[in-house]
Amino acid sequence: MIIKNLSNLELVERFGKLVRTERKITHLVLDCIAEIDHRKIYLQKAYSSLYDYLIKEFGYSPSAALRRIESARLLREVPEMAEKIETGALNLSQLSKVQQAIRIVQKTEQRKMSLPEKRDLLLKIENTNQENTELILAKELNLPTELINKAKVHRDESVTLTMTLSKEQMELLQKVGNLISHSVPEKKWAEVVCYLAEKELDRRTKKKTEARQIEVIRNTESVPKAITPSALRKPIPSTRRKPIPATTRKPIPSALRKTILHQAAHCEFRDAQTGKLCGSQRFLQIDHIVPVWAGGTNEPKNLRTLCADHNQFKYLQEAGFHP
Repeated sequence: MIIKNLSNLELVERFGKLVRTERKITHLVLDCIAEIDHRKIYLQKAYSSLYDYLIKEFGYSPSAALRRIESARLLREVPEMAEKIETGALNLSQLSKVQQAIRIVQKTEQRKMSLPEKRDLLLKIENTNQENTELILAKELNLPTELINKAKVHRDESVTLTMTLSKEQMELLQKVGNLISHSVPEKKWAEVVCYLAEKELDRRTKKKTEARQIEVIRNTESVPKAITPSALRKPIPSTRRKPIPATTRKPIPSALRKTILHQAAHCEFRDAQTGKLCGSQRFLQIDHIVPVWAGGTNEPKNLRTLCADHNQFKYLQEAGFHP
């Protein structure tokens, strides 16, 4: 069967079946790893650890091997977890995080966690993402906050900065990252920080330059003294005729644009079948619900916020109806 020939519904159904199969296979892989670990087969194969065995014999990456070993050992203790893996309620990354947190507790508190405690932890992290999983584990197990502020210099003189941000600081940085997503699309924190630093340097440099220009002008007798930075930025009037606009479409007023973006600071696109909201806070744009070419106006009730991808998706859908 050629995938390109499938309808959207058939493609989604096929993908869903493959995902369920993948989860089932993941559970079976963990079963095998747990049994290999129990029988110490890797020792017979002349490997000093199960970790080396999975990497060198089966080609797993170090991180992938570690996640599977952690998950397999937890699965052996809590076998009912297998069903959660198959349904997608739990994944390898979560199980690995749980096992790591358990080791920290057992080491710091000098005790072995009971099976009911482990089951309770797994129950609380079901159907959560990586960030929430880490938060739940930290709160439930009272894990210490690791305050880090390091700078490591590499051979090419690049620097790796490791730091701990408070909840408020991280929320502030994420908010700024969303606001400048058009300029920094990849949301790499190094690029976000450098972009903000460059903007601040430009602002300060521009301010100093304007101050020097004002001082020079004031020292010139033929020019009036009362000159402001805003006067320096006024464009010189042009004698050329302005081109006639190709269309009569009026731009959305800046104040209205800001109001719409402030009222819904996320993408308002919804799946027509499930009602699921996109909710993305990046690459936000103003969309006309009824297109301008179909008589749509700039009235607030006809405007909404969409992310760039959904705005483009809607445009392509409407393109077939454009006269």
